Amino acid sequence: MMPSKGHLDPTWVKALIIDTGDTQSCFVTLDAIGSDGTLVQLAYNMAAAEGFKIPFENVAIFGSHTHSGPGAITPEMLWAVAPAMDLLVPEIQTMLATSIANAMLQAAANLQDGSVGIGISQLKGVTENRRAGVSPYLSKDDIDPNLGVIAVDDVDGKPLVTVWNYAIHGTCWGPDQMLSNGDIMGGVNGVLETMNSGVAMFINGDAGDIAPSGDTCNGKPQFKGAPVIADAVMGARSNLTMSTNVSISTAAQVIPFGRTDINLTLARVENCTKGGPLDICGICEVLNCEENLHLNEAWVEQNPKFGSFAFHINGINTILVTIPGEALSDLGTEIRNDMLQLKFDNVFLGGYSNNHMGYFATLKEYDVGGYESLLTFWGPDTAEKIRSGCNVVAKKVAP
Repeated sequence: MMPSKGHLDPTWVKALIIDTGDTQSCFVTLDAIGSDGTLVQLAYNMAAAEGFKIPFENVAIFGSHTHSGPGAITPEMLWAVAPAMDLLVPEIQTMLATSIANAMLQAAANLQDGSVGIGISQLKGVTENRRAGVSPYLSKDDIDPNLGVIAVDDVDGKPLVTVWNYAIHGTCWGPDQMLSNGDIMGGVNGVLETMNSGVAMFINGDAGDIAPSGDTCNGKPQFKGAPVIADAVMGARSNLTMSTNVSISTAAQVIPFGRTDINLTLARVENCTKGGPLDICGICEVLNCEENLHLNEAWVEQNPKFGSFAFHINGINTILVTIPGEALSDLGTEIRNDMLQLKFDNVFLGGYSNNHMGYFATLKEYDVGGYESLLTFWGPDTAEKIRSGCNVVAKKVAP
């Protein structure tokens, strides 16, 4: 936990509002490791004080999960003491909240007529499962290949916005990189904006165990994988059927999780690396970590806001459901299948959204142990809590 040394590339806050005439929805993307609930509420309150009218329930704020973005923005102690966010600096939190609020206000002030298209394609070869070798159930090829695209054009067919949704960790740069940047996702956005995408916005997915492949990261900061991903996004965009006849249904609900149930036995962390800024193995050897920790909300958020946005375009029903942290890909598959059972044709998983409550490992992966399992804070039932929250809001907008 050391201060940054400046900026490699700009980090961005971007906002898109879609007004169907009946419903207004606001989507905000943020180049940061996550989307903290305190920050989200502060930003919304700032925007509302300046006249922003869209209900809080219809706003979703997504962290890209770059590991090289701004820190010191959350009061939750678990993130402050872990090598993730560092201690809260109120001035930095206020500065970032102000940027989010300004992006929302600018989007509201610049609405124009246009058309929307939405769809999903597949992209493989640029990511890998980082738990391969840790989990006996996984290989490097066990990824989420779903590449979702939301396109917005003006009345003349000129691209205004391209939103892409994909599962990938922002870890091309390692912990020794002390210059802030958007990592691989920011690199892709930069390429997209040279390809007539309009404003490029990124929403991460079920990336809890999905890392960029080594080849994807090669050549950074001119990432070798950035044009590959950008080409796939623009290819998917070109296949969309744009429409001015768009309807969106929304739902949101806060679902209390209660205190954590963190198991710190050595079995949970047997594969973690000794040393480093958070030597969990060494700490547990000293403390004999055999007790579950039931931490309160001063340590980690416990009341996540789940949200759903159901798009009906060209006879196709698509849902974007928000996930308040890092779902492992097998949980993502379960949530996606739940949505398909509700008769949605396409499913977008919006990870790292509205809150950041750690990793969400399924029971099978929780029992395997390891880093992601250790940071699954509500024990073996965590994944089912997340899955249930997604289902609650999805059922409210099901076709």
